[in-house]
Amino acid sequence: MKAAVWDSYIKKDNGNVLHFDVVVPDSRSETAIVYKYAYEYLKSQGIDDVEINVKNCQFCHIETLTDKMISDIESKGFYIIEMDEIPSELPDNPTRREMILFLRAHFDEYRYAEFRNKNDMQIMQIIQELNTPKKL
Repeated sequence: MKAAVWDSYIKKDNGNVLHFDVVVPDSRSETAIVYKYAYEYLKSQGIDDVEINVKNCQFCHIETLTDKMISDIESKGFYIIEMDEIPSELPDNPTRREMILFLRAHFDEYRYAEFRNKNDMQIMQIIQELNTPKKL
């Protein structure tokens, strides 16, 4: 069974960003359905005052399902892959991964950007050029 994976980033009240994937059967990957499942998941996490839209929840790729995914999809209609809770500030001496996640989580224009052709110094320069304090 194949499934559509939707990459999602939702800002929490504390400024951190919750990064998770919504996994649905590829036959049920209409935007409205995916957003409904994302809301359902967020509500189960105590987060219910958010807007889900194309800026923070987009189709990412097609994936082959595991048995656990199939079980959840058969019972609930969807499966959630909990990815990261991205802090509102960069740590001292951030890793490449931390810098990329920070940009994706906190700046819409970098949410789905490609960074493979950028080295660590170029990524840090992007952050510095945004003229943002380390804490958001």
